[in-house]
Amino acid sequence: MDTDVLIIGAGPAGSVAGSLLARQGHRVIGLEAGTFPRFQIGESLLPRCNDILEQAGLLDAVVARRYQPKNAAVFYRGTETERYCFAEVFPGQRTQTFQVPRFDFDQTLATAARAQGVDIRFNQRVDAVEFGKGEAFVTATDLESNTQVKLRSRFVLDCSGYGRVLPRLLNLEKPSAISPRVALFTWMEGDVRPEGDHEGDIWVCLHPRGAWIWIIPFSNGRTSVGVVMDRSLYESVPGCDRDRFLSLLLEDEAARRRLAKAVPVLKVMKLDSWSAAVERLHGPGWALTGNAAEFLDPVFSSGVTLALESSSRAAALVHRELSGETVDWDAEYDAVVLKAVGVFRTFVRTWYSGELPRVLLRKDKTDLIKRSITAVLGGYVLDEQNPFVRDPQGTLNALLKLL
Repeated sequence: MDTDVLIIGAGPAGSVAGSLLARQGHRVIGLEAGTFPRFQIGESLLPRCNDILEQAGLLDAVVARRYQPKNAAVFYRGTETERYCFAEVFPGQRTQTFQVPRFDFDQTLATAARAQGVDIRFNQRVDAVEFGKGEAFVTATDLESNTQVKLRSRFVLDCSGYGRVLPRLLNLEKPSAISPRVALFTWMEGDVRPEGDHEGDIWVCLHPRGAWIWIIPFSNGRTSVGVVMDRSLYESVPGCDRDRFLSLLLEDEAARRRLAKAVPVLKVMKLDSWSAAVERLHGPGWALTGNAAEFLDPVFSSGVTLALESSSRAAALVHRELSGETVDWDAEYDAVVLKAVGVFRTFVRTWYSGELPRVLLRKDKTDLIKRSITAVLGGYVLDEQNPFVRDPQGTLNALLKLL
């Protein structure tokens, strides 16, 4: 074998899985089609991420970068507002995380993973994978020399994110249950930030025309701003994407107040139809993690959290399998990952239906309900003590009847 585990992708999921496996003595090769640093969205971490980064031996490297601390998520609708502070969660759950420019964050994780023994190779595009009994044959192209590279591995872990390498090669893709939407986003400078512990809060603003806006401050003085909307709204706003973006920001009271003197420092970018799903999450000798398996929506910053959650769990199962144990991937991986995705999916679906905002913005919630919501917003979507984890839709329906 050329390696014990071949990981496709060197983003956060790949760095976490690779680090965990390398720390357990496995040979790990990571193939990344691109080069770092690279621009990427998904810049607001959840506190659960810190737990997993620490398990993988990567948290110290992240802390050393002095990213903007994130203490809460704040929701706005016109003059209504409600802050969910991560200090108000269940015992044992983290109370803080970070806002991270992904070009720096991904590079930081990859560098730290290499220091732990992960052999990450950039500019390597995976073109074909064949699976035999106890081994996989991977064909990749070196994009600089345009030469083919062939590797033999005991296990293949797809952490390719939006690249979705194995879903494409193995015909696993299926339509997502999440409706397609459009996002326009950029970085801005000159926004008016809150002071003190509130400076690093993520703002989520419900736009009067049904869109929503994210505002994510970085420690370097720049702020990530995005508008997510239905395609019909996007097409109804005249002008280029920058004109559409700035026009929609001005229509929202909270965003207008904060960004009145801010200016874009990057070209306004567009992303659409990002939601994705797959037929299955694993097979003999392979597994999918993170966005390579399923991506929902950016609204609750769940992407990186689900990527780290799934990649860390997959790494643990791969280690056991390569050590000779029999692993029930259906029960120990698929069921767990789908449970976590399902909690966030309920939040995403009811966010767009308008049900969840009614609950989020209520001021008369009990302490237990607010802690439970905050814990989900913190990424703790596998904690069965939380009623929103045990039965997310049932709990939400019960609350809506009381409103």
